[in-house]
Amino acid sequence: MIHHLKKTIMCGIVGQIAWKPGARVSEALLEKMCRALQHRGPDDSGTWVQDSVGLAMRRLRIIDLAGGHQPMDNAHCPHASQRGRVHIVYNGEIYNFRELRESLEKKGHQFASRSDTEVILHAYEEYGDDFLKHLNGMFGLALWDEREKSLLLARDRMGIKPVYYRAVPDSFSFASEIKALLVDPSVSREVDPFALDDFFALRCVPTPRSIFREIRKLEPGHYLKVRHGEVVNRPFWDYHPPRPEDKPLSHYLEVLDGLLKDCVQSHLISDVPLGVFLSGGLDSTSVAAYVSDAGRGLNSFTVYFGEKSFSERHEARAVADRYGLNHNEMLLTPNVRETIEKLSLVFDEPFADPSAIPTYHLCQFARNKVTVALSGDGGDELFAGYPTYIADALSGYYRRLPGFSRRWIQALVRSLPVSHTRVSFDYRLKAFVAAAHRPQPSAHAGWQAMFMEEDKSGLYTSEFDAARRGHMSDESSWQAFRAVADRSELEQMLYVDQRTKLLDEYLVKMDRLSMAHSLEVRVPLLDVRLVEFAATVPAKYKIRGMTTKYIIRRLMESRLPREVIHGEKKGFTPPMAGWFSGELKDFLRERFDPAEVRKTGILNADQPLRLLQEHLDRRRDNHRQIWTLLSFLLWREKWG
Repeated sequence: MIHHLKKTIMCGIVGQIAWKPGARVSEALLEKMCRALQHRGPDDSGTWVQDSVGLAMRRLRIIDLAGGHQPMDNAHCPHASQRGRVHIVYNGEIYNFRELRESLEKKGHQFASRSDTEVILHAYEEYGDDFLKHLNGMFGLALWDEREKSLLLARDRMGIKPVYYRAVPDSFSFASEIKALLVDPSVSREVDPFALDDFFALRCVPTPRSIFREIRKLEPGHYLKVRHGEVVNRPFWDYHPPRPEDKPLSHYLEVLDGLLKDCVQSHLISDVPLGVFLSGGLDSTSVAAYVSDAGRGLNSFTVYFGEKSFSERHEARAVADRYGLNHNEMLLTPNVRETIEKLSLVFDEPFADPSAIPTYHLCQFARNKVTVALSGDGGDELFAGYPTYIADALSGYYRRLPGFSRRWIQALVRSLPVSHTRVSFDYRLKAFVAAAHRPQPSAHAGWQAMFMEEDKSGLYTSEFDAARRGHMSDESSWQAFRAVADRSELEQMLYVDQRTKLLDEYLVKMDRLSMAHSLEVRVPLLDVRLVEFAATVPAKYKIRGMTTKYIIRRLMESRLPREVIHGEKKGFTPPMAGWFSGELKDFLRERFDPAEVRKTGILNADQPLRLLQEHLDRRRDNHRQIWTLLSFLLWREKWG
């Protein structure tokens, strides 16, 4: 059954510190910044300003509906000397707050509420900065310590919740989204050329950069200590799991089963209606299976496209029926142009994941019945669910082929006819041969690159090309790769994806689109206990032959329909190629007009239209590059 306990909220947080002697924070400006995040918290707001520091928040009531107002202070601290000295704004959920509270009570702490926000305050009182090591959850939080005159700004271990900040000579500010920082007229909108160059390759901007030079993203598992005009960045979680042991598969299956039960159970705490996203893929259906152990009859939600190769409707329905879920499904026939325009307002950085379109409608659809939903994000990056991991293994053989053999294969693959179906065979082969000759992790990054380095020579103006010179778009992959240099290649690639695609694309997508509809989405597969366990599972239990996510398939083979266990991975990709050659053709011609493109000062004026024409003529499937260019042009119009 669903637990109904007093916890906290989803919200948007902002804050400022003025560093000049005698300077004060403007409460009016802080409140205006906070209003830019109203979609993250339409139910309540709060502001606290004291001379040179201010904190504010917008609240979406999830738990402790009558209480839990923020900013919160430790006014009820049993130690009179510390009472009221610490103030917090906090966005997230702490899943072990009950255990932490009990431990703190045994140490003499007294609580005035049932919220996990207050538990965080007491944990800080007890453990100082080390309190973060005791939290298991998703969070972006800020604590102002009046006695120390310091701010602690922290982000959860996997980066599920966002934190942006700006440190300049006269002030420091932070927010849950960039759009709140941009409300401040002193914030520069100068674009970071390296960040934009990353976007054209990766379709997102990797941490710690943001699209704007002055604004940065706080890294996952890190906190900033801001004091007397200085900003110190420190990790509170190091990814150093023990090496995999050669234990039988049965051992890992037993541990995984127990962890999934505990993690899903802890994510079901809510005082408002809760449901589950059900795509029909292995991760979401596994979460649904464990959800049903705790609460049959919960709402499940699926959106699907009419074209069969893009739809997992049948698989989702089969799982919902098996577990007695109240299934809700919707055929997606969106006004695509209208949706695209809305997305350009949601994302305040260039963002070109096409699955944002169905995800936007899924969140909107679910919000009609629930305020909280569970998703299956993270399973692929923990247990090797993408076909790219198989491509990694095959690329090693490919690189050992003689040069003439590779050239023959490349010529053969280039001659394949172009298909506009979902992740077509010709696309997979062409993507493989385009990147397989590179060393790791560059080959891995290349499987999904929108514009590879050789493509960029004709993409940019000479001025922008000079500004981004010396930068490599797989830099973030190399940093993650080197951080786990002592691990197997598969574990290295999994960590690369956790710190790039998962962090800056998939989690950003889910956070922004759910919050745009005032919906909280929880990701039980990214519970730190599962993350750390997954790293100890031997590679042979993650990929076996051509089978991805082997351990999950074995665990769920008696619990899920055969078509889910053995079905082809489809993802959540809309039929973009068909849209671009059909209903969006005129819209794209309008947006890609060379006179308009020239105004960017970034792109060669004729390049977007040339790529579109190639796509319309079926000489190449360019829909990924087209979507990337369109996303940039729409972002620049709204935010640049």
